[in-house]
Amino acid sequence: MKFNGSKLAIIWVLVYCGASFLSGCSDGDNLPRQAVSGKVTMDGAPLPGGTIQFTPATELPTPALVPIEAGTYTIPRDRGLVPGSYKVSILPSENPASQEPTEGPGEPPGPAAQARAEALDKKARAAKFGKSRGKDQLIPPQYNTATTLTAEVKEGSPNEFNFDLTSSAVPKR
Repeated sequence: MKFNGSKLAIIWVLVYCGASFLSGCSDGDNLPRQAVSGKVTMDGAPLPGGTIQFTPATELPTPALVPIEAGTYTIPRDRGLVPGSYKVSILPSENPASQEPTEGPGEPPGPAAQARAEALDKKARAAKFGKSRGKDQLIPPQYNTATTLTAEVKEGSPNEFNFDLTSSAVPKR
């Protein structure tokens, strides 16, 4: 059987595509990733929304940032964390109510409009830097910017981490 240049090129493309496809079926990056899940509550009630961030405490290769919905979060194994120590931060959701216009239609600028704009700006900054969606409560800094939360991911363990937050400045012990 004689192959001309175009047939040989097609064979090479098929071999390359087949090899690429098969390598995609492997275990990905070959890291010992673990599924991670849990619950987040604020003063005993499920946190309505937000984000949980796992930052390696050492030179581990797998940080993670996933949403919290109705007080729960999940990181599937294929995107999971490798065993090791992590700092955990609970971040607030953006508050859609903070994106209201600063002046009403046809409202002239003045002290009332300025006071309303300042109040909305304060509300927007509070939402961005610490309020959770659905409730006007702050997530204290010991859970995010100055986190005291940690997690130890272990191979073959359930790796379920529940975080019971309090809105007071001092965490419950």
